[in-house]
Parts: sequence; C-alpha cells; structure tokens
Amino acid sequence: MRRFFVIFCLLSMGALVWAQTAPPLGSAQSFAVLGASTVTNTGPTVITGDLGVSPGTSCTGFPAPCTGGPGVVNGTIYTGAGSLAGPAQSAAVVAYNDLLAEPCGTNLTGMVLGTSPGAVTLSPGVYCFPATSAQLTGTLTLEGNGVYVFQIGSTLTTASNSSVVLANGATAGDIFWQVGSSATLGTDTVFAGSILALTSDTVTTGTSVTGHVFALNGAVTLDDNAITAVASGGGGTGGGGGQQCKDFMTGGGFIAGPSGDKATFGFEAGCKCDKDQDKDKDRDKDQDGTLRGEVVYHDHGTDLRMTSTSVTAYLEKAPNSRRVQGTAEINGKKGTYQLDVSDNESAPATFAIRLSTGYSASGEIKGGHIEIHRCCSDNNDHDHGDQSCCDPDKDKKGNPKR
Repeated sequence: MRRFFVIFCLLSMGALVWAQTAPPLGSAQSFAVLGASTVTNTGPTVITGDLGVSPGTSCTGFPAPCTGGPGVVNGTIYTGAGSLAGPAQSAAVVAYNDLLAEPCGTNLTGMVLGTSPGAVTLSPGVYCFPATSAQLTGTLTLEGNGVYVFQIGSTLTTASNSSVVLANGATAGDIFWQVGSSATLGTDTVFAGSILALTSDTVTTGTSVTGHVFALNGAVTLDDNAITAVASGGGGTGGGGGQQCKDFMTGGGFIAGPSGDKATFGFEAGCKCDKDQDKDKDRDKDQDGTLRGEVVYHDHGTDLRMTSTSVTAYLEKAPNSRRVQGTAEINGKKGTYQLDVSDNESAPATFAIRLSTGYSASGEIKGGHIEIHRCCSDNNDHDHGDQSCCDPDKDKKGNPKR
C-alpha cells in the first residue's frame, strides 16, 4: 500500500510539472515570423528576429530574398525547406503537439478573454477552448511568474485595440497560444506570447506582438506591425522577455476633437530613472522601474473632461509608440481610458484616446509635443534608477551612439 501511495504521488507531481512546462521551440526559437506557404507584408512592418517560409519559398514586402518592400527584418530571412526554415517548421510542429497534449486546467468555453468574469485576470496554468473559438476583447491581464498555455479548438480572434498585459513576473516567452485553425489579430492589438496556428495567421494594421507568429500549414499575413521574438521556455524564471517598463513618455498639446473643436491633453507615464529622485523622496521613491503616471484630457467642443486616477499598463506598440491604460474620472464619474501615442522622428506625433463611455478621438497633434525618454548612461539617470532599463550603447532618443 505504501509503495502504491509513493508511486501515485510521484506520478501526480510529474503531471503537475508537465502542465506548467513550456514546450521547447528548438530551432524555431530565433524566428519571429514563420509561415508554411507564404509570408506577405504591407506597410513598414518591423520584425526583430528571423523570418522564415517552409516548405514554401514566397515572401513579399521584405528585402531579398523576398520581393522587396517597406518591411524591415532585424534578423535573417530563410525560404524553402532546404534552409533553416525547414527544421524550424519541424520544431514548431513538435511544440504545437506538446501544447495540444497538455491537460486542460480551466475550461473557458463560452467566455470572452478580457471581458467575461473569470477571464479578465489569469494566473499561470493551462486554459482551454476545446471545441470552439477564442476571442479577446478589451484587456487580458496575465499575472504571476509561470507558464501560460491557451488551447483553442478552432480560431483565435482579437478585437481592435485589445491588449495582453503582463504583471508580477509574467513574461511573453512563457505564454503559448495553440490554435486549431487560424488566428486573426485585430487592428491595433498589443499582443504577447507565441502563436502556433495549425493553418494561418493574419496580423492586421498597427498590431504588435512580443513573442512568435507561426503558421504550420498556411500563410502569415502582416500589415504595418512590430513583431519581436523573445526567448521561450524560461518557465517563469524571468528570462523569457515581457513588457518590462524601461522608459517613460511625456506629452502635451492639442488635436482636433470629433466636433472639430480643440481637444487638449497632457500626460506623463512609464518608468523614470530620475537622477533627481533622492531630492524628492515622497514623489520619486518608487521610480526604480515602477509604473506610474497621470493623464488629463479636455474636449473643448463637448466639455468632456478626463483625469486619470491610475496607470495600469504601459505597453510598447512599436519603437516609437506606446499604449497607456488605466482608470479615470470622466466628467466626475468612474471609468477607464486607453491612449495610443507616438513620437515620430520624421512625421508629426500622433495622439489617440478611447474612453469607457464610448468616446474616442485621434489625430496628429496640432501643437505641443510627445517624447519618449529612455534611460541612458550619459545622463546619469541609471545611478538612481533601474539599471536594467538603461542602454549604455544608445543616446536619449534610443539611437546608437557614434
């Protein structure tokens, strides 16, 4: 009896560990985008990591060996089964099957990620939609150090402006989306994790992915995206990449509101490495990588006024754009807000706001400024801040030093 009990416990422990283990991506690890038939791109997509197609050889919208175009690949492009894309596809298939074999921990059938009670904030585990599709609307927060697996029987879709927010040690490298058919990420989604879709992936305009986008049998379609590969399989040890707060953004000015009248704004959000923080300990004692900020907005045409009460997310959409989310008072009532702001070097800065009341406004700023402030060694900010968010090889704008 005692021997049976010990064996049973060991088997149970093994199942528990397996359920929380990230599948190895092997030779697919370095690929940010991997398609089977084709990879097509429209717009100035930036891929950080390798791009591959196998067994197909066709890729458009990127430099040679693709057809050329506006896309940028900060990595290597591989095409055909005889290239490194071939074994990468084989490794992706193995990882897909490993994910499919994970025992389901929580069945979310009928729930909408980011919206339904019980599917807004999730801890590490295996979540499944066994014979149906999954949808993300709004903000899904993954909270805690560990592995997250989403098993989806058919399709994965995200609504426009939806977000995946990582908190309290969650990392993009330990999040996996096993999709039984195809995945479609809606416009301006900020997404985290590795998508392994049995058929195809469509990443629509303005969407960013921190992780991997793999299509095992079909095409990957891109349009003005930012896709950044991260290390996977860290098991929640912090080595898998994530949404670390590593800079801050300030802005002030006005845009044309929906009625055509002036709409003014001001904001500061992110994580500051402030060389003067010791001079004002009450204000700056937490500026060592801690998320903070404030936002104000006033539409003079409708007299709508919004003042933030918290910043709950600060997400990198692209090298020069950020998303800020949080709670607010909107004309004296509690609500939520979402900003998408850009600091464009060669074009006007842009500002967009969406409120829980249904109000939205966006456009190029007509006056004022928006600027990303990166922690750099040449301004000594890192001496009093979080050195992990400082890059000594870049200047204040994030450009390489000469």
